[in-house]
Amino acid sequence: MSPKTSTMGAIDLSNAKERRTLREWLMENARENPVHYREIAVALDRDPASVSASLSIEKAQAQETGRPAYFQRVAPGLYRFNDLCEGAITEQQIDEDLREKARASKLATRAEMNQAIADLDLNGFRELAEIILINIRVNRDDLRERERYNNTIVFTGSWLDDGGRAPVVFYAKKCNLDEPIGKETILEIRGAFPVYGANQGVLVSNGICSSEATREAVQPNLVVPPVHIMDKEIIMNVLFESRTGVKSSKVEIFLLDTNFFKALMPE
Repeated sequence: MSPKTSTMGAIDLSNAKERRTLREWLMENARENPVHYREIAVALDRDPASVSASLSIEKAQAQETGRPAYFQRVAPGLYRFNDLCEGAITEQQIDEDLREKARASKLATRAEMNQAIADLDLNGFRELAEIILINIRVNRDDLRERERYNNTIVFTGSWLDDGGRAPVVFYAKKCNLDEPIGKETILEIRGAFPVYGANQGVLVSNGICSSEATREAVQPNLVVPPVHIMDKEIIMNVLFESRTGVKSSKVEIFLLDTNFFKALMPE
């Protein structure tokens, strides 16, 4: 599942300062092959954190206004220009019917994905859980399967960013379609911490955590080891964001070039 990485060999950096916006740069250099945001930062002479923040802001604003973002995230850290936004200055230039159809299509695909996950056997769900964990920056080399029982696989591992200093218990719980998950599962995960020397846990499941389970996992007023919940909607978000288990298609939209016709008008 290793994503295809990009190279800067074919990208001219000599005129980076002339490029005014991140959108323009992506439109010129990342139409076909995705580019890592750190490479974009080098090209634009910007801090990588600034580029990452700009992308996050654009994504949030696009979701808020119901328009497509000017980029597509094809894998962790890799971005390319979203052709759907060619010439789209405001959301009014994208037909509302098209956006509604895109939303409906995404919802339908999520429902199909939900069913496809529910149809997996435990071995298939194990592979899927491992892919999800790697996408949330779990150290692949540290991930170990410890035991299986009751449609649950227990892993231990660590986060990629902390070098193994924070041992973690990962519970991959395979559920039936939209099966509820109660707080007893959270208590079970937390009870495994001393067994594996862990100080935190993560539940990865296609089930739906109840409000009691969520409260048990968080407990903001108590000093207890945290249990992070990744249930149905969250794991599907990870899969969609990483383009895992889904395929996307481009839609070509034709908009009138008003500047072209203005140039043909008599002065």
